[in-house]
Amino acid sequence: MDLTGHYQNAYVTCDLDRTLAMLEREFGLADFALFAGEVTVDTAEGLKPASLRIANRWVGGTNIELVEPVSGAIEHYCSMLPADRSDPAPRLHHVALRRDDLGAMHAEIAASLFEVAFSGKPPGMVFAYLDTRLALGHYLELVWKESGGWDKIGWPEAKPAT
Repeated sequence: MDLTGHYQNAYVTCDLDRTLAMLEREFGLADFALFAGEVTVDTAEGLKPASLRIANRWVGGTNIELVEPVSGAIEHYCSMLPADRSDPAPRLHHVALRRDDLGAMHAEIAASLFEVAFSGKPPGMVFAYLDTRLALGHYLELVWKESGGWDKIGWPEAKPAT
């Protein structure tokens, strides 16, 4: 498994609004881009919708993503949440790795020792979450974007692709 291309640390939270307030208060992190929507994910049980609230922003060369699972196929997110739902501290869920060659990404996944927990193909991108929890304590997400897709998310000009 090739760990190059690290660009994102992603966290899950029970309450996105409380987590955002805590991150601004404790770390001065504000101005997150907010998204709410549904994505179709491919799971062991087939294609299912997953409704999520997401916030992200760049901090230097690292993209910070916060995910609040809402409904649908969200078990892989919920399993990492704290038992105490009033706890606003986010929990590390996955680290994302950029991939620029879709065919090579598919080959890497096929050759991997890790199972695909879920994957998806929203417009302009392909992602796959590998279950690396026993090895790393969190998932690894491999991400490919179509031409210009990385620029659309504000990829830092000075950050190398791999």
